[in-house]
Amino acid sequence: MKGLTGWARCPGTCGEWVQGAKNGIPFLVGCPVNRFVEARAVIQLIDGITSEKAHATELKGWKWSLPEGKEKTRLAIEKFTRKNNFPPLRGQIDLSSELPTGKGMASSTADMIAAMVAVSYSLQIPWDAEMLARLVLEVEPTDPVMFEGITEFAHRDGTYVKPLGTVIPAHLLMMDWGGSLDTQSFNAQQGLSAHYRKNEMEIRAALTLFYEGMLTGDLEKIARASTVSARCNQEINPKPEFKNFLSWVLHMGGLGVITAHSGTLLAGVFPFNLPQTLRRNIQAEARVHFRAEAVEWIETYGGGIQGGVEHARWKSVRGDGEIRKEFIY
Repeated sequence: MKGLTGWARCPGTCGEWVQGAKNGIPFLVGCPVNRFVEARAVIQLIDGITSEKAHATELKGWKWSLPEGKEKTRLAIEKFTRKNNFPPLRGQIDLSSELPTGKGMASSTADMIAAMVAVSYSLQIPWDAEMLARLVLEVEPTDPVMFEGITEFAHRDGTYVKPLGTVIPAHLLMMDWGGSLDTQSFNAQQGLSAHYRKNEMEIRAALTLFYEGMLTGDLEKIARASTVSARCNQEINPKPEFKNFLSWVLHMGGLGVITAHSGTLLAGVFPFNLPQTLRRNIQAEARVHFRAEAVEWIETYGGGIQGGVEHARWKSVRGDGEIRKEFIY
């Protein structure tokens, strides 16, 4: 029995606006951006094998075809289909990503979420963001990109989810000086809990400032909050150019910085009304001044997942920093 073809698109992040611990509970405030993972799923049921038999044999009858190196995604899909009590499935999962791995852009989370939602549309079964988050947390700590808007989230155990409102538009000048960092390794390292305890009061103050910025639509307050959190993160995941880059961003008319707390990225936060010519000039100067491996403008994004059933052939179209679906009949 052949299923429908489902597709889904999940945003990545540019680090986190704020990350630390509150009352001893690790949390983060996600910063979704207009860079995406797209997934396409074509599913077939395997005849003659019941769901009970599949569960008893620990998924030995399940056949998934995914891109190389996507074992976390495979594990998430198996958890998703088992949770919905489906019999063994054979599926082809195609992924197209704008998110580099190991940089702090939620690439693994976006892979898993996009793939699970594509499978759900292929099988015509419902999904919700909280259920997806719980499944991803069974694999690794996660960013809240599956939720609409800006979200505060207990990213290690899912203890709480707190919606903070709609996105405040901003341009982010994203810098990467190379290297990579694994999310699971970062969260398992010795000293992280002590780091969170040491900085909890400062992170609380940053979070309060962030709340105020979200309530009033004040990007300057949001950027000040993210700068505080980024500065605290220097103790556990230092970016060598942090001080120089922060001073330069402020000199160029930026409002502060945002960091990938468990990644390699650092970005300047700039108002959304910057003319394109000015953005181009700032980017060119950053390339010369900092000699980074990557210098790229991205934009904040509203979060959440798009998807559906393919009733026609589709292609991805890139324009003005975002991907959209075009259906070709």
